[in-house]
Amino acid sequence: MTIDNIKLFFAPAYLFNTMPGYDMKLAQPFVALFGIMVILALVSFIMSRKFRKKPVKHIWILVYNWFSYVGLVGLFLLFCRYEGVAYLSMRFLLFLWLVFFVLWGFYILWFRLKPYKKIVKEAKEKDRKDKYLRR
Repeated sequence: MTIDNIKLFFAPAYLFNTMPGYDMKLAQPFVALFGIMVILALVSFIMSRKFRKKPVKHIWILVYNWFSYVGLVGLFLLFCRYEGVAYLSMRFLLFLWLVFFVLWGFYILWFRLKPYKKIVKEAKEKDRKDKYLRR
């Protein structure tokens, strides 16, 4: 990949082309990736049902939402690209999808590292108090 190719990728005429056509060489890997995301969403949904404790369940629900929304939107964008739907098949939307996917993943990672510890601590303290205050 040369500098000219990178400049071409970020050129507005390339990114915002309303009818880019079906020239995707990576369509099959993208479909496989989005399909795996949907399958992981189902697995995380099952795991969220398995854990009844609120802190652990909250993480699994965040992962479920992340994979399900991003996977289904990705499949929809690829379908629009395959069918040649104007404006919905723009390369910019797939690029925006990628940015959204990464930012949402960083949010879940940040939540797991920072606020989640506080939530777990509060839940343990509440369980400890409820043990003595049950009627």
